[in-house]
Amino acid sequence: MKPFMKSTLRFIRLRYKLFLVLLVFWFLLMWEISLQSVLAGLFICGVVTMMTHNVLYDDKGYVYHSVKIRTIVVYVVFLFVEIYKASFVYVYNLLAHHYEPVVFDIELDVEDAVLIGIISNSITLTPGTITIDTDTEKHTITVMTIAPPGATAEELEKPIREKFERLLKQKGVRQ
Repeated sequence: MKPFMKSTLRFIRLRYKLFLVLLVFWFLLMWEISLQSVLAGLFICGVVTMMTHNVLYDDKGYVYHSVKIRTIVVYVVFLFVEIYKASFVYVYNLLAHHYEPVVFDIELDVEDAVLIGIISNSITLTPGTITIDTDTEKHTITVMTIAPPGATAEELEKPIREKFERLLKQKGVRQ
């Protein structure tokens, strides 16, 4: 087999999973299957897949241990449920006027930078919480949320640990 063909096949084999996951997520967000949507999804997911070279993978393979598909599916379903639950709680708290904005740091028990990024983005997707800063070297995330006056850091960290960190700990990562 020619070297060009060999390198092309290796290139596709290393990247097709990421491309497919991005494409599925694209269709979940678009919720429309039309020619324009499919073409835009193929193009955008292809460009994003190409741009992740040396970020998620290099010429030797993936830089991080991937997360099991089952864990991803459970996590995405759980995340959508949490987003909807938090939106109703957030609206109630805004109308009740008895919550205040609080900023706190949480040190995660997860070492993988990609998993820390997933948790960080999940926090931001949940209404009423925003990730201000993420430090992958110290495994910390700075979060702003609305909370009752006098709430302790442990009380504020508990939902993040139970909802997001617990699902992505080592049991969900392939070795």
